[in-house]
Amino acid sequence: MLLLIILIFKAVIFEFYVVTSTSMSDTLLPGDFLLINKIIYGTDTPNRAYLPFMKYGIRLPSYRIPAVRDIRQGEIVVVRNDNYPGCENNIIKRVAATEGQSVTVIDDLVFVDGVLLNSDKILGAGDIKISEEYNLNTFVVPQGKLFLVGDNIEFSYDSRDFGFVDVKDVIGKAVLIYASKDIDGHFRWDRFLKKPQ
Repeated sequence: MLLLIILIFKAVIFEFYVVTSTSMSDTLLPGDFLLINKIIYGTDTPNRAYLPFMKYGIRLPSYRIPAVRDIRQGEIVVVRNDNYPGCENNIIKRVAATEGQSVTVIDDLVFVDGVLLNSDKILGAGDIKISEEYNLNTFVVPQGKLFLVGDNIEFSYDSRDFGFVDVKDVIGKAVLIYASKDIDGHFRWDRFLKKPQ
């Protein structure tokens, strides 16, 4: 019975994710094991059930569980990689802008509604605002789309490369680092049960 409850929770409410790239450093490091909340943005129930030790499954009716709330700017989300060429694994990035917000990209700098994103992580950036001369390069995030960027902005493959992400492709929100291992396989105990900010 316990196993069934765990399987239901994994299928509908939670997902697990292992960070494999440095694109979200230092917020998330390679080897961080994350718990992803699937139900917060809405999810589908499984459409197939597999019998133990068999590769064949039974088709089930699938239902959409409605979202608790909309995706917000600044949240860390995991996205299915199916529609984004060049992404080997599911994508984990921060929501830089949601629908209706304006985005301007100049080299590695990303401005949202005219304000520099990640200004605290760019040496000497301070409180930079975009000047009027760049308004022609600004675009607005369409309805039902997101613009995602990695925290390690100079070394991130993100919406600057593959474009907008469809809200429907979002699996869920990263809510907890439940374990972490470095490249040598040693546990990073200080990262256990840490909430990604």
